[in-house]
Amino acid sequence: MFAILRSTNAFAIDLGTNNTLVYQPSRGIILDEPTSIAFDNNRNSFFDGGASSRRMWGKNPKYIEVMHPLSRGAIANLTVAKAYIKEVISRIAQRRFFKPTIVVSVPSDLTSMERSAVIEACKDGGARDVMLIKDPFSAALGSMQSIELPKGVLVLDIGAGVSDISLLSCNGIVMSKSLRLAGNDLDEAIIEYFKAHKRILVSHNDAERLKKELGNLFENEEKTMKINIKNLVSRLPESFVVSSTDVHRAIMPLADKMVALTHSLLSELPPSFAQDIYDQGILLTGGSSMLQGLDRYLSEKLEIQVNLVENPLHNIILGAGRAMEETRYSSLLGT
Repeated sequence: MFAILRSTNAFAIDLGTNNTLVYQPSRGIILDEPTSIAFDNNRNSFFDGGASSRRMWGKNPKYIEVMHPLSRGAIANLTVAKAYIKEVISRIAQRRFFKPTIVVSVPSDLTSMERSAVIEACKDGGARDVMLIKDPFSAALGSMQSIELPKGVLVLDIGAGVSDISLLSCNGIVMSKSLRLAGNDLDEAIIEYFKAHKRILVSHNDAERLKKELGNLFENEEKTMKINIKNLVSRLPESFVVSSTDVHRAIMPLADKMVALTHSLLSELPPSFAQDIYDQGILLTGGSSMLQGLDRYLSEKLEIQVNLVENPLHNIILGAGRAMEETRYSSLLGT
């Protein structure tokens, strides 16, 4: 089996709430696209998975639905997930007559039913064999950590739908805690803040832009951005200048929930791991970990070093690929 995992017909997939990445041994990352697919109600068929369907979101006519198969790291609609994965496999599998073997990186807190849904979706989508690896393992391996050693590695993964902190040692998870709150919730917090305090409606795309460009957990110099919004008083579209101060106020309550999640695990940390963690700190990864100032904010609140990994967007998929290629990590793969 593990020789097959290093073949040209085997792939690792990071099936994320917002984005899907695919890794092929010897080639590296071969696909990086939004986890979405369009459905035409007139024709009763799926089409345009990935970036093309994402561009339709919010601008689609009523007979076209832009669907997202995952919600908070888990499959929300099995039919949509099968259609989307089938689209992904059709793009990556070069030998169409041979079904590929797939390793999927998934959140650590998925239930057995949710894990079964991932496997079923992949097999019905065109995979021959499906193996799962938990995101904390992938994240640590993507940062070139040697998690097979009797030494604690603490990983905080903040994605689009899930925040997860896990203590790893000896190729196992010693303890972990998850919070179904992450990057998408920051976007929603921004939308709700401006709706409540400014009486304007901000689009999801603009909320994400504001988070990335103005979001900062430390109020440094004030920045502004002009966006187009809908005025909830006049009910008309207009331009509006957003300040970084307002974005800061919108995201702070959620940042504090991420601090609380991490603190709750640290408070239960077995004393035998204390020296390991305080020596090397916490690894911070996931797309939403790049929120400006998050690593520093966590470090100051928790009084422990928090280190943002070198490549947080690709960290998990690179680690899942490493698990395929190095037999010492084969025990991390399961169903």
